[in-house]
This record gives sequence, C-alpha cells and structure tokens, in this order.
Amino acid sequence: MDQLFKSLPDIIKAAAQSRLGILALLVVALSILAYVFFAKATVKVRVGIFVLLFAGVLGFGVAVLRESDSKPPSMAPTSAPAPAPAPTGVVLPPLSKEARILLKGASADPAGLVLYEKFGASVDLHTNGESLLTDKADHRAVATWEAALQELVDRGLLATRGDRGEVYEITKKGYDANGSTPTVRDDSRR
Repeated sequence: MDQLFKSLPDIIKAAAQSRLGILALLVVALSILAYVFFAKATVKVRVGIFVLLFAGVLGFGVAVLRESDSKPPSMAPTSAPAPAPAPTGVVLPPLSKEARILLKGASADPAGLVLYEKFGASVDLHTNGESLLTDKADHRAVATWEAALQELVDRGLLATRGDRGEVYEITKKGYDANGSTPTVRDDSRR
C-alpha cells in the first residue's frame, strides 16, 4: 500500500495525459470510495449504489468522448490559411463600409483583436472596447457584420485565432491596408 501512495503522483500524471486516462482514474477512485463507504451496507443498497455509479461514469465517458470528437487535438492558436492571391490584373472590389469600420477598430485596438462572441442565441462583435452590434435583435445587422468579418478574413486582413471562430487578429496586411502600424507599448516607464 505504501508503494501505491508513493507512485500515486506518477499514476495521476500519466492518467492526465488523455481523456480516457482521466476516465479510468475516475472509475478507480469512485470504486474505492464506494467500497469504503458501502462495504457494510445491505446487498440491495450496494447494487443500487453500483448502478448509480455505473450510470454516472457511463454518462461522463460519453460526454468526454463526444467533446474530444468535436475539438481538434491541438488547442494552440491557429491561423486561417492565407487566401489565394488575386490573379494579376484583377482588381478586388473596395471593402464594404462595415469592413472598413471593423478594420479601423482592429488597428486601433491595443492587442489588434476583434472578438465575435456567441452566447446562447445572441452574439456580440467588438473591438477596441466598442461593440459594433448595437441592435443584436436585428438579424440583418448581425448578418451584415458577419459578412464584413468574413470579408476581412478572406482578404487576409484578419487572421482567425483559436478554434471556436470567436477571436480574430489583425495581420500586417491589415495594418498596411488601413494605413497604420501596430502600436508598440513602452512598459519601461512604469
């Protein structure tokens, strides 16, 4: 038993490397707890506790596996692939009014970010401390701002960060298109 307690941190560390390892560790921990608490209970109570624990672990396992199927393996920031350059001699149409407003806000934002947050049935699009969706109930306005955001991503002026499509960062091409350069903070004056 002493050997188990000495190697317990290594076991937990190894189990934490995968979702299935965490699930296995949870099953073992619940089994030990159930034995300790219900060893002297009647058979009927022990069977009931077993069924409840089994159902809980099964439900947790299904949830873990569903979540792992829906997310990419890497949680590192990713960027959208660079859009294909326009063929020589092809002139792109000018940016829409909303895209220009969004690009201007992103270039003024200290972190160069645009956040498109989805929560429940609502969304919010903001940059540089300002929400651009003033009427979130107006679906036409939401669709217009979503199109502006996609327009900037398609032209390589914004890059997608993360895996949920909620964080965008202005690119050098975006700063150049807006006629501004990224602000550099001077933290040495603090």
